[in-house]
Amino acid sequence: MSTVRIRAAARRDAARIAEMANALNRYHGMDDRVFTAEAVARDGFGRRAAFHCLLALLDGETVGYAMYHECYNSDVARRGVWLVDLYVEERARSHGIGRRLMAALARDTLARDAVSLWWGVSDKNSSARRMYAGLGAHDYDYRLLEFEREDLERLAREDGAAD
Repeated sequence: MSTVRIRAAARRDAARIAEMANALNRYHGMDDRVFTAEAVARDGFGRRAAFHCLLALLDGETVGYAMYHECYNSDVARRGVWLVDLYVEERARSHGIGRRLMAALARDTLARDAVSLWWGVSDKNSSARRMYAGLGAHDYDYRLLEFEREDLERLAREDGAAD
């Protein structure tokens, strides 16, 4: 019988987190070399951490993670949490690890006095959507929009004349 354990990530886990995050990017057809141990250690730990991370261990081996950060839910004027990534290695799926990560994240969200947990999922990722539906997630059919670096720079150069 396999043992699953969820724990908070530590700086010493940075290389493993980077490896899994790059694997998730590869799965989505994105650049799979953007994460490094140095970037994860810099941005995920310390006084100015940009994200938090939970790790899933299967029989003592790290096989998944949930990366998230605090946000503000202006719909209800309360704190919320935004799930950035949820990933479980293919070989470790069907052990309930994704569900266990989400349950641990729900506990952490409540411990932060947050009232909502938000995330995005690709329309094409039917297995993830089934899992989230099975957890009781609400699918509001929202679209996520993004400015990338060049777009941010272009917009930042505007003088506000259109206000």
